[in-house]
Amino acid sequence: MVQEAELLYRTVQWDESLLRSADKMAAGLLFDIKCSEDAAVCQLHLPHCEVMDAPLPEGLLSVVHITDDGMNFLEPLEITDTHVVVTVSHFSAFGIVRKFIKRLLSSNDMRPISGQVLLFLGQPNPKTQRQKLNVFLLPRNIHLDEVSAQQRYSENIQVPAKCELIEDQSYTLHCPQAIKIQPKSAKFNMEFGPNYFPTFEVRLPTTTEEVTLTVNDRGQLVVWEHDVDLNGKTSSQGCRNVFLTLFTIDGEFFNILLISV
Repeated sequence: MVQEAELLYRTVQWDESLLRSADKMAAGLLFDIKCSEDAAVCQLHLPHCEVMDAPLPEGLLSVVHITDDGMNFLEPLEITDTHVVVTVSHFSAFGIVRKFIKRLLSSNDMRPISGQVLLFLGQPNPKTQRQKLNVFLLPRNIHLDEVSAQQRYSENIQVPAKCELIEDQSYTLHCPQAIKIQPKSAKFNMEFGPNYFPTFEVRLPTTTEEVTLTVNDRGQLVVWEHDVDLNGKTSSQGCRNVFLTLFTIDGEFFNILLISV
């Protein structure tokens, strides 16, 4: 027996006060999911941004299920290197949350997360002969489309984006070709929308074809570096709603990968 179903999902804004009431904080995007046949899907794989070089602290990650009646927390079936897997029986809003852990600012054992560096080049200003390069430091599990949708007048420059970042730690950006970099330093925050603002703004002459970008932590250790070809721009249009077709064959359910980062 083959069953066909249509799935629609979109990202929605977290209610941070609701999470704080349960000593939780957002650890990924919040997905509002609708499916024409709930029974067609039995598991969700939600992308996380943890560094899996050591076992995670017990109970650090869970998945919140938010409905009109309130919220409940689902314990993971499995946590892979990139995703949290949970069993589902019906749909509404799902998202990964982290146990809220109070820590001292002077703590040296803060756990890094898997991050990414995204670059967007603005249109040149013919009057000043300058253009802006916006640099975003973000958790790995924020999809490029989410940011691109808010950078409609800029073009994404594809680069190897992976890096490791520590929440609330200050970082600096260096670029020998820059006329100006603002701000001089910036803290990395675990924010998951709805708005994404550049961490750094780099002002460049419009004749610049290649730049070297280096992100340093507060100890001046390099966490990310790349020689960027400014002619290697790619147009990326945000896709807010995605339709998928799911099947069950002879009663065996196919799992879905909601977002692959």
